[in-house]
Amino acid sequence: MIKSNTHRGEIIREAIKASGVAIGVVAEKLGVSRKTLYNKFKESSIPYSFILRLGEVIHHDFSQEFPHLSKTVKKEAPMPQAPVSVNLQLPFDGEPESAPKPNNMKECEAELVILQRKYIALLEKFNELLLKTSLN
Repeated sequence: MIKSNTHRGEIIREAIKASGVAIGVVAEKLGVSRKTLYNKFKESSIPYSFILRLGEVIHHDFSQEFPHLSKTVKKEAPMPQAPVSVNLQLPFDGEPESAPKPNNMKECEAELVILQRKYIALLEKFNELLLKTSLN
C-alpha cells in the first residue's frame, strides 16, 4: 500500500517509462509542454485528476499505486465483441511486391527512418482511436 508521503512525480515518471510512450507524445495528449511534464516528475503532490488523465493517455491503471483511485474511477461493463472471422485475409492481401533492396548503409538508414516515421504515425493514430473509444 502506498503511503500519503509517496512522491507522486516519481511514480508517474516510472509509469510513463514503463509504458514505452514517448514523453513528447504524452505531453501533447495531456495538452502540456514536455518541460511541464518533466517538472511534474519533481512534484511530490500531483493532483489525482492529472494522474487519472495521465493513466488514460498511457493506458495505465494507477489504482495499484493509489488504491483509493479505483473507488473514484467509473467502471464500465466490457463491450460485447463481434465473433472473429476464420478467414482473416482481406481482398487486397496477397503476396507483397518485392521492395528494392538498399545498396548501401546510407540507403538502409534512410529506409529505417522512413519506416520509423510511419510506425510512429500509426501508433499516434492508434492511441487517438483508443482514447476516442475509451471516452464513449
